[in-house]
Amino acid sequence: MRGTAKRDGVRLAYEVEGTGDRTIVLLPAWMVTNRLMWRPQVTALAQRFRVVTFDSRGSGESDRPVEASAYAPEELAADVLAVLDATETPRALLVGNSLGGLVGLLVAATSPQRVAGLALIGPTVDVTGTAPSALQLATTLFEENLEGLDGWARYNRRSWEWDYPGFVSWFVSTALGPEATGEDRAAGIAAGLDNTPEVLAATVAHRAGTDRAGQATRSRAVAGRVRCPALVLHGGRDEICPPEWGRALAGLLGARHVELAGAGHCPHVTRAATTSALLAEFATEVWR
Repeated sequence: MRGTAKRDGVRLAYEVEGTGDRTIVLLPAWMVTNRLMWRPQVTALAQRFRVVTFDSRGSGESDRPVEASAYAPEELAADVLAVLDATETPRALLVGNSLGGLVGLLVAATSPQRVAGLALIGPTVDVTGTAPSALQLATTLFEENLEGLDGWARYNRRSWEWDYPGFVSWFVSTALGPEATGEDRAAGIAAGLDNTPEVLAATVAHRAGTDRAGQATRSRAVAGRVRCPALVLHGGRDEICPPEWGRALAGLLGARHVELAGAGHCPHVTRAATTSALLAEFATEVWR
């Protein structure tokens, strides 16, 4: 079943597969991709659970506002609740990768009655506030006029204006890691090129200049409010969110922690069967 939820004038395209009262919501990640990234998990999990996926605002078949304020984490969390309402889902297990992990954490903390469990895959959540990651440094410099188009200098507004396809190709390869197949990379690049640098820049502009220590303090406070069962998966070679972020967050949540040696930022793509099995096992424990 396909449909749209609408909140504050923004349409959100969703899809429901499987049946029953045990619902898993596979949350959107950063808007450089769309809900199709979860296709292997939908195929595997919908045999036993009801599975909801949706395109975040700014991606896929959903509306694409260009105001930076539209992409505040609180707005994205409210979108999750709108999709739960539209799909008549009173309570669900939330699964989030990357930015979706941050959004899932926020929903679990602020609307605990709607969240049965929380599975986070390489979440963009730094509760350490210690050494900055390459992503954090690049976000700080996002509005600067950097020279060159190499490495993390590509994560920059001007770079996207000059060579958006080059950025997409670099970022997808960096996120997926060396174990990704050519098919994985091609699908990721196609999803990224379906967006525009203007929309993607709006999704980052809200975070540019964020105080890292202050954000870590806020993230710890949010994590401290989560009471549902939790699972944290992290690739051992994640170049977007350091593996130590996942270990620290799992400790705060009292969550089971699984580190997949050699995997990158998106093991649900590069190790689809392993990730799907871990999610199915966790879901069974949540609803036991």
